[in-house]
Formats: sequence, structure tokens, C-alpha cells
Amino acid sequence: MKRLLCICILLGYAFVLGQTESVQDSPPIAAVEFSGSGITDLETQVLFNRFLEELTKASDNSLMDQANINEKITGLEIGSTGCLSDECLQAGLGALGVQQLLAGSISFTKNKYRVKVRKLEASKSKPKKYSFRYKGQPDGFITELEVLAWEIMGKEPPERLTGKRKPNQESMIEKIVENPLFSKGLVLAVAGVAGSSYVKQASGAKTSKDHANSMKEYKPGYDAHMESADKAQSKANLSLVAAIGALAYGYFTGVFSDDD
Repeated sequence: MKRLLCICILLGYAFVLGQTESVQDSPPIAAVEFSGSGITDLETQVLFNRFLEELTKASDNSLMDQANINEKITGLEIGSTGCLSDECLQAGLGALGVQQLLAGSISFTKNKYRVKVRKLEASKSKPKKYSFRYKGQPDGFITELEVLAWEIMGKEPPERLTGKRKPNQESMIEKIVENPLFSKGLVLAVAGVAGSSYVKQASGAKTSKDHANSMKEYKPGYDAHMESADKAQSKANLSLVAAIGALAYGYFTGVFSDDD
């Protein structure tokens, strides 16, 4: 009996030790290869590799091997389409079994580089979001991408990177116009003005109809007020369409999304 008890204890200890070693051996961070738009697959790969090199230097923890990552996310949207939604990130985190998951995208449009990176931790339900735009030479953009890797890890980038940063050539007007808050504010302003016009015109139409109803026995006055009511109602309808159209534009173009 004592011998059986000792064997059970030894087996239990071996199991716990094996589980501990397994957790320790499992890299706590995984970075999924970025998706690209407006640049070639090769360019996307090169840029991601530069980012990954700095991420490795900035991280205190080990990163999962890329081949292993690609194998485990096969079939998932995060691997096939570069999906960055909360659901896609959660699915990727579960499949990889890591503590932190990084995914992102790089695009080149309107002579600007745009980067979005999402970092999801196993202990949280929402990812932390990072993004920036850069207008300038490719080497200047690469430096910004490398700096971002350190910022994502919560560390100050080294002087070897900050010392070679080049100014972003994006103009002040471009910065204002492409600011998500500007677009959101503009759409809401248009919708607000149109909505206010709708309320005013609808109220005017009702007032004219009330006046017309009080003058039913006086046809010239009745007709005049009804004509005024019809015009006001037409303007109200146009204003309502404009308000709905502005909000629909904001929704379908992602102005109201919290993606940036």
C-alpha cells in the first residue's frame, strides 16, 4: 500500500512538473504576419521582418516561431484575410495559446504609409490599438515602424533609432483632414444641420396646415396655406434624407468605427 502511494505521488509530481515546463516552454508572445495593401507581398514581408526584429529586441519574453504561428492559424480569418476585429484576435489568441497576440496591417495609399497594429492580452477582452501615418521616404517609414515595436512593448526606443528618424512630410491640412475625429465631426455636423432643418421645416408645415384648416371656408387663404405647407414638407423630407444619408455615409465608410 505504501509502495502504491509513493508511486502515485511520484506520478503526480511528474505530471505537475511536466505541465510547468510546458507553460514555461510556450512563448508568451505571438506576432502574426501583417497584411499588406498597395505594396507587394515581398515588401510586406520585408517590412514585417524589420518590425519583428525590433520587437524581439524590445521584448523581455520570447516570441513564437513564425512557422509555428502560420501552422496554427491556418483556416482562421486572422491568417487568411488579415482580420483585426476583436473576434478574429480572440480566435487567434486561443489557437496559439499565448499570453499576447499582435496582428496588424500596412498599406500605401495617397503617397502615405499607414500602419495599424492590435495587441490582445489573454487577460483582456479588448485589444490595445496602435496606428500611425507616414509620408516620406521608405527608410524613414521603416524607422518609424521599428520605433513602434518598442512603444508597443512599453519601452523607450533606443537612440540608434530615434537618432535617425526623419520628419513626416504630411502637411498640417492633411493631418487635420485625415484625423478620424475631423471626419466624425464633419459627418455629425452635416447630419445635425440637416436634422435641425427637418425639425424646423416639419414644424412650419404643420403650422401652415393648421392655418389652412382654420380657413377652410375661405378658399384663397386655404389654398395659400396648403401650398406653403407642401413646400415646407418637401424641404423637410429633403433635410431628413440628407441627415440619414450623412449618417449612412459615416457608417459604411467606417467613420464611426473605433478602428484607428
